[in-house]
Amino acid sequence: MLEEDPKLQSVVDTLFHEHDNLKVLEIGCGSCSHIELPEKSYIVGIDISDKQLQRNNLLSEKILADVETYNLPESSFDLIVCWWILEHLPHPEKALENCQKALKKDGAMILAVPNVMSVKGLITKYTPHWFHVFVYRYIFGEKNAGTDDQQPFQTFLRYSLRPNSIKSFADSSNLSIERFHLYENPRQKKLREQHWLIDTGWKFLSGITKALSFGKLDANLTDFIVVLKK
Repeated sequence: MLEEDPKLQSVVDTLFHEHDNLKVLEIGCGSCSHIELPEKSYIVGIDISDKQLQRNNLLSEKILADVETYNLPESSFDLIVCWWILEHLPHPEKALENCQKALKKDGAMILAVPNVMSVKGLITKYTPHWFHVFVYRYIFGEKNAGTDDQQPFQTFLRYSLRPNSIKSFADSSNLSIERFHLYENPRQKKLREQHWLIDTGWKFLSGITKALSFGKLDANLTDFIVVLKK
């Protein structure tokens, strides 16, 4: 069961219950490890990092390219998975349009994105990359973070990735929303559970943030997952 969204797998299973040989596009090359796919699935990976491509041994085909500019074949994929990738792109709307074009009819796109309209999202957006590396190494304990093409990567987190903006993209692209799940990042939640002082401060910050932003910013709903169907 996926920690971020316990219902995601069942949504995917329902959408593709009659398919056993899906053609899947994995953007960023770590995505499909988050969901179970039929054994006969043909998985294409696209990434700007050759190291990331080589680390994924589930891929049937590898494309070394930028998803913003690479000409994906039209109506070619049953499923496109984009997991923690869009926030790292300077022009994520181009990637979304490219993916929409590449989806087959009745195909689906899974997006996992930080919620820029949250305290965590705004901190991530407006702090430098070295700060992200520091957090990963000394708060999350990932000693090799930021080295050898490993996360965290440079982050832009454009406002075009706001939850409402993604819903508008779906509407304008004639994509139905099969699942939209806003949630608190498990790392943040675990950190709060382990340190009562952090938890107390965070709850105080959450209340202040909601009040000052008139409910537009949420300290706890840090991320979201959406499933869009063509």
